[in-house]
Amino acid sequence: MDKLYNHKFPNLCNVAEKQTSPVDGRYNCIAWAFKDNRRWWWPCKHPRVYWPLDFSKKTEMEAFEDLFDQDGWEQTENCVYEISYEKVALYTLNNEPTHAARLLENGTWTSKLGPGIDLGHSLECLNGPEYGSLFKVYRKPA
Repeated sequence: MDKLYNHKFPNLCNVAEKQTSPVDGRYNCIAWAFKDNRRWWWPCKHPRVYWPLDFSKKTEMEAFEDLFDQDGWEQTENCVYEISYEKVALYTLNNEPTHAARLLENGTWTSKLGPGIDLGHSLECLNGPEYGSLFKVYRKPA
């Protein structure tokens, strides 16, 4: 299974051990980060894609920044679990949003790889040519 993902995520190994769900194309990483496994989230105009805020006349980055701001998230330098806080990490490639991950209570980050699997991982595991690198970590009271 590592060979399937290694060219996109060179720091990711032991994928089968990290996998937490089977492939499911109904939702993506952004939806998963916001605890929604029913819809595909992205700021674009497509009948099968959801975005909770108006994003007209905004770049993708502005749409993501609005989402975090309007939903009560604040940027933090602390990437570890804090009691009473939820955390979401945003990845970017060429200054464009590409991926989001959510921190679990056990200190593991959880992600959905596009239409593929969900898995537990460290933040650095997903750095690479597919998602770029960690941009910001956000938190809000749980």
